[in-house]
Amino acid sequence: MSTKKDDKKKPAETEAEEVPRKSKKTLILIIVVVVGVLAAGGGAAWFFLVKNKLHAEEKKKSSEPATPALFIPLDRFTVNLVQEQGDQVMQLGLTLKTYDPELEEKIKKEMPEIRSRLLELLSSKRASELQTLQGKKQLSAEILYLTNKTLGFKKNPPPDLSTPAAPMAQMPVAPASGSSGGGVSAALQPAEVKPVVTAPPPKPVSVKDFLPEPNEDGSNREGVVDVLFTDFIIQ
Repeated sequence: MSTKKDDKKKPAETEAEEVPRKSKKTLILIIVVVVGVLAAGGGAAWFFLVKNKLHAEEKKKSSEPATPALFIPLDRFTVNLVQEQGDQVMQLGLTLKTYDPELEEKIKKEMPEIRSRLLELLSSKRASELQTLQGKKQLSAEILYLTNKTLGFKKNPPPDLSTPAAPMAQMPVAPASGSSGGGVSAALQPAEVKPVVTAPPPKPVSVKDFLPEPNEDGSNREGVVDVLFTDFIIQ
């Protein structure tokens, strides 16, 4: 009799034991889902928080004033130009423009070499080369290049902006004197006339020609960025 009663109780007890197990599994599943949702929500919140922070920093940087330009004047240069019509002397005042506040001290340390390089450059010029706007722009580009190279900055060599010199006019040359077979003297014969080559007309000057040359990438502020003339006298 006891065996039958025990057999009848076993299914009931088994069902009673399975109910807590199912409840535990369901609870664990709910906890896992909730944790996943919270993790996903936290990740999204973190993403938007970082994104907004970066956007705020970029906006702050764009609103901050740009680094002001620094102008460094050099002592006046006085050099003898290549002779064309007697002795000609040029007096030149220069100011260097930069955005690097630490560059001023470096320029002072390298000043002996900078002045030596620029004196060599200036003394190789002719007055006729410097009378045009293109000649002055060429000189400015060369000074900028030499200065930056002396300071250790890598810059591309300046393009040749100078106007090519006009060839000298060919003068008529008479043939050698003498007579040929009793005819008319060669000295009396008309000289051979060669065409006279004239220089091309100067290019019209626009106000845009006086603006500084743009940087290659539009944002390069490394080293010396421009050369300004404060005096330009040729005597």
